Amino acid sequence: MRADAALMLARPAARTPRVMQPGQTMALLVLMGLMPLFMQFFTYLPDIRALWILAKLSPMLLLPLHVIGLFALRLPYIPLYVLIFLYALLVAPVLSILHLQNDFLEAMGATVKALTFAFYFGAAAAFTLLGATEATLKRAMLLLALANFSALWGLWVFLPLEAFAWDGAGTGMLFNDEIRGPRIMMPLAFGLTGLFWLARRFSDRPAVWPVLLIALGLTLMVTIFKQRTAIAATALILLFGMTAGWRQRAPLSFWATVMGGAGLAASLFLAVTAGGAGNLGGSLRDSLGGSLSVRETAAGLLMEFISQDPTRWLFGIGAATDYAEINFFHIMRYTHFFLSDLGWLGVVGEYGVLGTVLIVLAYLAGLRETHRAAQANPTPFRYALRDLVTYLLLVSPIYSTSAAPGQIATITAMAVILQRRSAKEAAAG
Repeated sequence: MRADAALMLARPAARTPRVMQPGQTMALLVLMGLMPLFMQFFTYLPDIRALWILAKLSPMLLLPLHVIGLFALRLPYIPLYVLIFLYALLVAPVLSILHLQNDFLEAMGATVKALTFAFYFGAAAAFTLLGATEATLKRAMLLLALANFSALWGLWVFLPLEAFAWDGAGTGMLFNDEIRGPRIMMPLAFGLTGLFWLARRFSDRPAVWPVLLIALGLTLMVTIFKQRTAIAATALILLFGMTAGWRQRAPLSFWATVMGGAGLAASLFLAVTAGGAGNLGGSLRDSLGGSLSVRETAAGLLMEFISQDPTRWLFGIGAATDYAEINFFHIMRYTHFFLSDLGWLGVVGEYGVLGTVLIVLAYLAGLRETHRAAQANPTPFRYALRDLVTYLLLVSPIYSTSAAPGQIATITAMAVILQRRSAKEAAAG
């Protein structure tokens, strides 16, 4: 038990090779094209129409890869992913027709996002067929991380203020409101992976440049992205990753410092909060602007709707697209109602308790496999993959885990393939 705990906390010592192996250049280029689809980068960016349509069609376009992954690779968790897929594809649309008055095409259209659970099989097949090494996978993810933050900065610099629609009306990425002003809600899964890798790289081999790049990435998130929950979760995981070596060498000193720092931070926060602890809730509400009240209203409406029939709690009510003749805006009579903004409550509303349990198991499987991969070969990249899954779980009370399931499916597949290769290398050695 102690040995396992020590291994979990140990800083990464292994390193991936820096020289590209023969044939890996083509694998890298293909991965650069496939990974944005697997990680659903364009799924909620209707501003980029052609790529948005490609993202919606990608589960069907990549069907041959899914078939190979399902039947040829003997992957773990096949029953789990098949159950999730069948539940989302067969049960959820029927519930949508019954409870939300969707027609058949509208009900099936609302299930498109769930099809990306199949990326678990497709991504595993792609990594295997390409023969992509860990170094190639790392290079692909880090290059996409650089592109991710570069695009965020470029749009911020060159787009006029008029491009940021008030309250995000008519756009999936460019928002503007009175509290936070203009902001770009660009998907940052690649960028976050890069930051987590930098943190683990710093813990492995301390240097100044990873700290500078981390500071730059966080600055872009704070000034442009402006999603408070995501930024807080990112900062927490970065701190955890950067101090991995300290935790291993001097755990008592580390945790004493953490507790002391947390106490000091809480004291300062209460001191600057008007009225002290007594007004803490009101101050938090004020600092969050209208986002908290919007979520509270939407959550109350959803709970009232699904409580009308106990079976809705068990099986869910399905989903409706924004383009349906009757959608959630009409049913709830609230223009700011989005299931994806309600975290786990939204997942329960869509898939019920039964479907939610399956999705929870998928995320726990991802956490388990990324941990096993990091144990098998403790490189900064493998720890970064585990940190990304941890991030997805940390923000899940706010951001729905069913909105972009391709992310957890792809990361789990990558971890499985990496762990298998480590096992083969150990057996050969």
